[in-house]
Amino acid sequence: MHKEEIREAITLENQQQKIFAIFHRPLSSNTSPAPAIVICPGFGGNKCGKFRLFVKLGQELAKRGIAVLRFDYRGAGDSEGEFHEMTLEGKISDTLTCLDFLKQSPHIDTSRLGLLGRSLGGPIAILAARRFPTIKSLALWAPIFKTDPWRKLWEAYQANPQESAKQDILRVIPTAMPNLEFLYQFFRLDLARELKELQKVPLLHIQGEQDHVVDMGHAQDYKHIREGLEWTRFVQLPRSDHDFSDSHEQIIAIQETCDWYQKTL
Repeated sequence: MHKEEIREAITLENQQQKIFAIFHRPLSSNTSPAPAIVICPGFGGNKCGKFRLFVKLGQELAKRGIAVLRFDYRGAGDSEGEFHEMTLEGKISDTLTCLDFLKQSPHIDTSRLGLLGRSLGGPIAILAARRFPTIKSLALWAPIFKTDPWRKLWEAYQANPQESAKQDILRVIPTAMPNLEFLYQFFRLDLARELKELQKVPLLHIQGEQDHVVDMGHAQDYKHIREGLEWTRFVQLPRSDHDFSDSHEQIIAIQETCDWYQKTL
């Protein structure tokens, strides 16, 4: 079998806890530094992605000369840390740790770094891009924009006089948020403000029309913010749900993403 990449297991450290990652590196990076991206999984996701989509994306990008770092946040997947200690700030910090690894790698062109964020990983990628000012390109798969639906649910339970009802919120809010600090950070997200500071960064947005977790309303909000800006592309997948379960449209999502990074990194 013809080898097209070098795949390495990488161990990073953040706040004295280990982050486990997989580094897809094009063979050409041995002689010429390559552009690279970091993949930010969704809230309950890991470095492989549903249907191994992140693995497939890493393989395809490496074929095209672009390196990929897939990782597990602390408290998820194989990385150290506990789920109940997870916060949004912690996830952003983990992402920045991964970008710092790429920045220090002799195989990587540090002027050509990008991020991909899926679902809750979308806001994390955006916030990381704001704090890592040399990010050159963004791709978002079914990203969250507004937290209003979850905030309203939380407020309804806060209004309940029974103390037990307040504790039940962690089981009622989708995907069982790990702790109250996570919720508070989640509700404080202001992506409209953050995106206005990233107007010069190319942005690809891919959304499944059958997504009932992060519905098309989120996509419309992104379109409103990016309206009229250069290097912005929106792709809708008619048969896809939040997980991009349609196998044909999985191929479309990967191809669109690879084409995007080839053009913008």
